[in-house]
Amino acid sequence: MNSNYVKIEKPNNLKTKRYIIDNVLPEMVFDNISSFVMGSNIFWNLIVGTVNEGESDDWRFTNAVYHSKSGFTSNKFSQFSPIFDFLHIQNLITVKLNCDIYTRTPEQREFHTDNVLFSDFAFTSILYFNDCNGKTIFEDGTEIESRRNRMIIFNSHQKHAGISQTDLPRRYLMNINFQSTEIPIGKEF
Repeated sequence: MNSNYVKIEKPNNLKTKRYIIDNVLPEMVFDNISSFVMGSNIFWNLIVGTVNEGESDDWRFTNAVYHSKSGFTSNKFSQFSPIFDFLHIQNLITVKLNCDIYTRTPEQREFHTDNVLFSDFAFTSILYFNDCNGKTIFEDGTEIESRRNRMIIFNSHQKHAGISQTDLPRRYLMNINFQSTEIPIGKEF
């Protein structure tokens, strides 16, 4: 886990940048967290409408870990502290786990942002827990494959969408929205 951090002194420079970081956490730490997420410890909630609940026919299972506006903090929150520490979070906005069920053909969800707090210091991070052919796509057509222990970080105003997997029964990921004056950097994409 050798990551550099960029201090956000000129935040507009980061508005369009996106970073991908492989092997985010040490293997043993990641294995403990991913076993927890993909095991029987999480109570998954069925959500119809993967972007706006109830507004489409697609669905997924989710588990809320943290939501600042409602004041909700899961009793499982501390399990994920190595991830939060890695991100150097100053203000956590939302954290949720997603479990997507496979489809026979790849299905792209709607482009969206994950929160309405758009600022130079607001970021979205996605951490993938398993390898599969599911993807995250951005409006410019860039696709990121789901790979275990891979994280992407981008400014929260950037629209993105999920593409369902066809090769495995489930795709697991964590979506984190936060504010910070420094973020880890990896390879730009």
